Amino acid sequence: MPTKVDRPGAFELSDVILISYKSFDGAGTPERLSIRSLVQEISIYESLDGKFLSGDMTLLDGTNAIQTLPITGFERVEFFFRTPGTDKGFDFSVKTGHPMFVYSLKNREGVNPRSQIYTLKFISLEAIRNHQTRISQAFSGNIDQMITDICYNYLKTKKDLLVEDTKSNHKFVMPRVKPTKAIEQLRKVARSLHYENSGFLFFENGDGFNFKSYEGLFCKKDGTPRPVKAHYSPKVKNVAESQDPIYNLQSVENFKIIQQFDTLNNTANGVYASKLITHDIYNKTFEEIEFDYTKEYIKQNHLEQDESGNKRNDNGILPFFNYDNGETFGNKSEGSIYYQSETQKVHNTHEFPVSKDILQKRISQHIATNSLVIEITAPGTTELRVGDIVNFNLPKYAPFSREDPKDQDKYLSGRYLISAARHHVSTLNKRHTLALELIKDSFNVSLPQEDNELFTNNELQDGGPYRTSDIDDL
Repeated sequence: MPTKVDRPGAFELSDVILISYKSFDGAGTPERLSIRSLVQEISIYESLDGKFLSGDMTLLDGTNAIQTLPITGFERVEFFFRTPGTDKGFDFSVKTGHPMFVYSLKNREGVNPRSQIYTLKFISLEAIRNHQTRISQAFSGNIDQMITDICYNYLKTKKDLLVEDTKSNHKFVMPRVKPTKAIEQLRKVARSLHYENSGFLFFENGDGFNFKSYEGLFCKKDGTPRPVKAHYSPKVKNVAESQDPIYNLQSVENFKIIQQFDTLNNTANGVYASKLITHDIYNKTFEEIEFDYTKEYIKQNHLEQDESGNKRNDNGILPFFNYDNGETFGNKSEGSIYYQSETQKVHNTHEFPVSKDILQKRISQHIATNSLVIEITAPGTTELRVGDIVNFNLPKYAPFSREDPKDQDKYLSGRYLISAARHHVSTLNKRHTLALELIKDSFNVSLPQEDNELFTNNELQDGGPYRTSDIDDL
């Protein structure tokens, strides 16, 4: 975290310039208009679920810039924004970065007879190219190389691309689809070279484009946890420690637990258990594969590991207990059934993605990781990116006990993955605020286990069927 910050939420913002598609008096260079003095606030958005960086800015305009340039929805916006004392920032400049594309003007209204207010929305230029391009091509080899090909040859990006190695030699034919749809198909069947997992994420953050698995975000290829970038917690104001800039930057102003668990959703969508039925037309065979969360959990790396940085098998979101006459939630595979063709010899020289090693794991891991969602707001810093790991300590909400001096929620405090971020800059208040969405797939300590059967055969057994006609006769 930066240390050369005069106050929490400080920021550096360069001139903000709109670059027109037309030249200035036919000179051959694009016409440029500075709007820095008009900008009231700027927001920049990153997300693991969003393919591209985006943002918006609110302008209080007394110069009629809309007509002067004019602003038409075919402009680029150029600026540089960062936290003082840091090397990382958002570089949307022409010379050293990548300007954003202004694609929409919203909420335009008059403030008085001489000024108006409106919002300009912008997004990465690759998002525009995605809607202008179709892929009609056969790809072969490793999926990570296919992603690289699509990014540079179809999205035509000039940004950095960080890809995680994938295994197996595949062949896919893309039948005239948009680049993001092709990427979506590929990421769902990709398997990491270094982990026993399936399913990848494709997203853009301030560093460029990323193609990584959850485990690739959680840990390095040798399984050691990735370092924590910041330690967040609600902190006391006006104490000696508050003179420390890092103390202030990592002080959570407010937080909300959006979702702590959803057993119904997890059960219905195969997080805990599922069944896959495959059909091989070539060999005329069927196969049934059962997925059990409890058995599969130890095979993957998770956010919370043991003190040595190794895998644990007891700290997942599903506790082990006797649910139904000796069966656990992981035994109820009929609740979610998938059907998949897995015909051999589709491509003679390439492997067909093996559904039993991919489909159930991918769905379970994705939903499980997003089952616990916390939103925090803190003073802004541009050193954090979507995909980074942070630590968040949640209060215990109980009377203080000397036996527990940390006074923290023992289950929810710990390592989190940043799944979404909003950088909000107010030029009026001269403050940068950072809102983070945090997710995790495991707990600091294991949930209680129970071998005795406490769920079933304990209810009243007096219920039975009745006919309404018999009741009416009574």
